[in-house]
Amino acid sequence: MDTTIKKLPVFQIFKDAFIDFNKDQNRWRIFWLLNFVFCAVFNMLPKGFANPLSLVWSFGFYVFWCTFFRFYYQKKPYFHLQKVFASAIPSSKMIFITFALTMFLLLVPFIPLMMGFKGQYLIFFERYMATIQSGQTSLLNITIFSVIFLFLSPVAFCRPYLAFIAAVQGLNGSLRKTFKKTQNNYFTFLSLMFFLNLPCFIAYQADILLNCHGWFSVGFYSVYLIYFNLVFAKVYDWFNV
Repeated sequence: MDTTIKKLPVFQIFKDAFIDFNKDQNRWRIFWLLNFVFCAVFNMLPKGFANPLSLVWSFGFYVFWCTFFRFYYQKKPYFHLQKVFASAIPSSKMIFITFALTMFLLLVPFIPLMMGFKGQYLIFFERYMATIQSGQTSLLNITIFSVIFLFLSPVAFCRPYLAFIAAVQGLNGSLRKTFKKTQNNYFTFLSLMFFLNLPCFIAYQADILLNCHGWFSVGFYSVYLIYFNLVFAKVYDWFNV
């Protein structure tokens, strides 16, 4: 059994994905167009994920990315419903891990209160709860959410996503196998996600400043998400999960 610990070469991965993205634009154009349609439909969906129709949209978008990875790895037929449902196993685990870690972080501010801390901390706690309940999307709130997601992502997103890529090909989508293959790469995954999410953060702020009502983000994500997933395909290839 190969027990070699491999360190992810982050910038080489970015370079390889960029080369793949640019060498044959026709290969990815249909995915870019379909992705644009999905992003545009979601932008026009009243209340976003609070809308019941978002469930239909989410399933269609999920199938779209399953087809994308099957096309990338030339696994025919590209649309394979059985593999879509098989890939839902690591995907559901990814959602569960993210939910569990998020709930833990939401409960952390209560710990000092239970330990008897009052005074200035109580003022901070009241402001924190008011911000959570208001649901405001200020720059500060987005930054806090982005930082929390960043530090959770190596565990809650990156490894499970590699398991999803394996499962959608009809291979072993075991989380345990994925974590074992990618061990000691927390900080490399952290840097990977930082550089991948930085353009998203900039695009979001640009959309607000330009008052584009989400359409700047639609144009950006329709192309960038193709590159984003190519990066993870290259990460998968590196570890050969």
